[in-house]
Amino acid sequence: MRKRNFVAVALALGALLCTGASFAQDLLHQIQSEYVALHEKLRPAVVNIDVKGKQESESAGQMDDLFHFFNVPAPQERQRGPAPRMRGTGSGFIYDPQGYIITNNHVVEQAEEITVRLASGKEYPAKVIGTDPETDLAVIKIEASEPLTALTLGDSDKVKVGEFAIAIGSPRGFEGSVSFGHISALGREGLAGLTMQGLTFQHLIQTDAAINLGNSGGPLCNIDGEVVGINTAIVMGANSIGFAIPINTAKNTVPVLISQGKVTRGYLGVSIDDAKNYQDVNTLGLPDDNGAVVRQVQPDTPASKAGLQTYDVIRKVNGEPVKNASELVRKISAFPPGTTVKLEVLREKNTIEVDVNLMERNLVANQRAAEKPVFGLKVQELNPQILERMGMGKDVKGVIVVDVESGSPAEEARLMQGDIITEVAQKSVTSPAEFRQLVEKNAEPGKSLLIRFVRGNNNPDITIIHVPKQ
Repeated sequence: MRKRNFVAVALALGALLCTGASFAQDLLHQIQSEYVALHEKLRPAVVNIDVKGKQESESAGQMDDLFHFFNVPAPQERQRGPAPRMRGTGSGFIYDPQGYIITNNHVVEQAEEITVRLASGKEYPAKVIGTDPETDLAVIKIEASEPLTALTLGDSDKVKVGEFAIAIGSPRGFEGSVSFGHISALGREGLAGLTMQGLTFQHLIQTDAAINLGNSGGPLCNIDGEVVGINTAIVMGANSIGFAIPINTAKNTVPVLISQGKVTRGYLGVSIDDAKNYQDVNTLGLPDDNGAVVRQVQPDTPASKAGLQTYDVIRKVNGEPVKNASELVRKISAFPPGTTVKLEVLREKNTIEVDVNLMERNLVANQRAAEKPVFGLKVQELNPQILERMGMGKDVKGVIVVDVESGSPAEEARLMQGDIITEVAQKSVTSPAEFRQLVEKNAEPGKSLLIRFVRGNNNPDITIIHVPKQ
């Protein structure tokens, strides 16, 4: 009924110029009343989340620092000395009257203490029930002494570009703030900064409803008051470009987090790229731009055991077409570990079928293990999206520096966040695993390690890391 009212009001606006002031005023009051009613309906279920952690990371002025990392890391100076205890603010909304609350993983993942403040002003301690970094979703729970009202979940698959959107949360700590706008795009993928922070499954909703630091975890609703997304990120420096996780992703993930505390997914074990990027490569024999090209097969994985090879183009999973690399990841991850799937593969212009028995996906845990500092240096995989944002050609190979610890051998060697390391000990580097292997192989205590790197659009440079004596 509310949607029909909005449509009727919108159509009636065209008659304003041909009617009297009284009728026009009535229409404006009707529009205003609908917006007020929406806020009154939604506000009681939207909460503020205050977080305290062990220590403040470089980017933790707000817990919504995933926002900051939407841009590619840029070189910057670091302050020496101990970091203060981390404090942050985010948003969330009541999922179940028993006290379950949906928010973003990046809001609570480093938390030692979580305090939830309701619209009534009452505060309750909260505990983390489950987290899923790859969807940036988390569930926390409070034991409230008052009745709780949950929001109604909509269907994000039915959302269309141009529909009205309402965002509610605590931007910059201003609790209960509401903003109105539209759905401005759907299915946003390959957002490099978010990928670097672990958000693998994107397919995000884009909105021009105002979202700011502190809105993370809050609801994005339609004009019926149904939640269609969970606000998660903005583009720093841009106006009215925000992103939300589709609510249907949460519908699949949240019940599992409540029952198991984590989500287990199938894993193939390949590095892949969109087939459309290889259409001009005649040797692959691509009939169209659909599929995912295998760039690398990881050892001791289902892919290697099944005989998948570099340059294979995965076209179908269990008979269902694969449009691109992101879709392949989503399809494979939807299967539980231990499932055998049939892949249709284009190899040397011939179509073959490969049966693969999937293992459990521990990608985030493996990534974090790989991100442990090496001489105070953290690196991550370099992909085409990052290169494009940095204004570099796709032929640049290496790893990108995402963190340099103060006072470390890496900082003393003048390496900075945003540098691209292309060689270690005069050997080419193409992945974080290869970087670590070359360091371990060539770094001798008390000796020096030669590093070749690129900074911005400058010519390649070299530096020396002095390996500490053990």
